[in-house]
Amino acid sequence: MLVIGTLLWTAFGLGLWAKRQALETDNWVETSGQLLEDDQVRTALAVFIVDQLYDSEAVKDRLEEVLPPRLDGLAAPAAAGLKELARRNAPRVLGSAAALKAWEAANRAAHTALITIVDEGLEDRGVSLDLKSLVEQVAAGTGLPASAVDRLPPEIASLQVASPDDLDTVRQLLDLFKTLVWVLLGLAVAAFAGAIALARDRRRTVLNVGACLMFAAIALVAIRRVAGKAVVDALADAPNAHDVADDVWEITTALMVDAAQGSFLFGLFVVVGAWLVGPGRRATAARRFAAYALREHAGLARAGLATAILLLVIWGPVPWTQRFWPLVVFTVVAFVWLERIRRRSLAEFPDEPPPRLPGLRRRPTTVTESGGTTQ
Repeated sequence: MLVIGTLLWTAFGLGLWAKRQALETDNWVETSGQLLEDDQVRTALAVFIVDQLYDSEAVKDRLEEVLPPRLDGLAAPAAAGLKELARRNAPRVLGSAAALKAWEAANRAAHTALITIVDEGLEDRGVSLDLKSLVEQVAAGTGLPASAVDRLPPEIASLQVASPDDLDTVRQLLDLFKTLVWVLLGLAVAAFAGAIALARDRRRTVLNVGACLMFAAIALVAIRRVAGKAVVDALADAPNAHDVADDVWEITTALMVDAAQGSFLFGLFVVVGAWLVGPGRRATAARRFAAYALREHAGLARAGLATAILLLVIWGPVPWTQRFWPLVVFTVVAFVWLERIRRRSLAEFPDEPPPRLPGLRRRPTTVTESGGTTQ
C-alpha cells in the first residue's frame, strides 16, 4: 500500500504541475515573462521576429519608396544590411519593460481565450498569440518606421496556438485531465490511509508515509532531470538550440520543483511529528521537557502553534502554504497532533516540575570553618 501510494502521489505531483502550468492564466503569464527575461530565449525570439520582419517584402518596398529611382537596385542589399543590425539591437529592445509588458499582455489574452473556448465549447475559433505590439517595438527599436509594420501580412505578427480543428481534441483531453488529477490525489490518500489502518504499529507507518512523501519529492526532481534531457534532445535539432531548449525546460518546469518542495516539506513535518510521539529516548526527553508547559499553559502552547503556522504562511516556502484548503488541512492535522503530544506527555509525566535551564541552576551552599558560606 505504501509503494502504491508513493507511485500515485508522484503521478499526482506531475499532474498538479501540468494543471497549474497549463490551466492557470497567472502562472502561464508569469512563466512567459520569465522566458522573455532569459537572455538566450530573448535572443532567439528577437531573431525570429527580425527574420519575420525582413523576410517579407514590406521592408524592401519601404526602402524603394524612400530611395531615389536610380538607386532602387540597392533596396535589397540595404534591407539585408539593416537585418544584421536589427538582429544585434532586437534583444536589447525585447529586454525593455515595455516589451515585457506587451509580451505578457499577448500571452494573457491568448491563454484566456484558450480557456474560455475550451470551457464554453465554442467552435470555429482558433487561438493565436498576437505579437503585433511586440513587433512594432522591435521595428521602432531597430530603425524601421511604423508604416513598415502596418504593411506586414497579418500572419507575421500572429502565431497560431491552436486551430479550430485542434480545440475539440484539446477540450476532451483537458476534461479528462482535470478529473484525473484529483482522482490520483484521492487514490494516493486512500492508499496511505489503508496502509495506516492495516498496520500493527500505526505510528511507525505514519512515519513511513512521511518518508514516502519525501521520496516522491526526490522522484519528481529526478523525473524532471531525466525527462528534460529527453525532451531537449528530441526538440532541439540544431546543436546551438540545446542551450535555449535547456533554459525553456528549466523555466517551464519550475512549478514542478515547487510541487516537489511542497511534498518534501509536508513529508518532513509528518516524519518529525510521528517521531516525537514515539518511544525513542530523545523523543521521550523532548516530551518530558515540554510536559510542564503543556500541563500548566495549554492555551499558550496552542497559541504558539498557531503563531508558528502564521509565520509559515508569511514565509511561504512552498505553494501549499499560500493556498486555503491545503493550509486548513495542515492546521487541523497540526492541532490534532498537539493534543496527542499533550495527552501522552501528561500521562507519562503528570507531576513534572518546570524545566530548569543549565545556566540558571543554583549551586549548593556550604558552611566554611570560619562560619561563612560559599556556593
